[in-house]
Amino acid sequence: MLVSHRTITSPRAASEAEETSSEIKESETTVSVRQLAREIVSLEEDVSLQQATGDPYHNVYTALIQTHLPQLAEVSAIEYDHNRKTVRPGPNLVALAIATTVTSPVAQILFHSAVANLYSGSSSPLGDAITD
Repeated sequence: MLVSHRTITSPRAASEAEETSSEIKESETTVSVRQLAREIVSLEEDVSLQQATGDPYHNVYTALIQTHLPQLAEVSAIEYDHNRKTVRPGPNLVALAIATTVTSPVAQILFHSAVANLYSGSSSPLGDAITD
């Protein structure tokens, strides 16, 4: 969902984005897959954009072009130009961003509780439903 949130950036990301603005193509809403991968690695690894390189970068870039971007394009969340390797927001991006924002914390709470109960030996309604 970085595509939907990339205009709301931290001061560090904003200043670094200016330094790499040559990778942003066509308009402010279009971003290269290279830039997107670097931003993701920067966030995940808590490093600067300049340090977002190597295996982490290559792994993210490959996952984006082989899996994530085609799937997001299929549901019109983004418009992905696989020839030019660019991404721009699609008509369903806002709806998907809202759904993800709402459901992700709920899923994390449910998963965390189920895992905590599993390791503590407790029984939970979720565990009971799975084993019944």
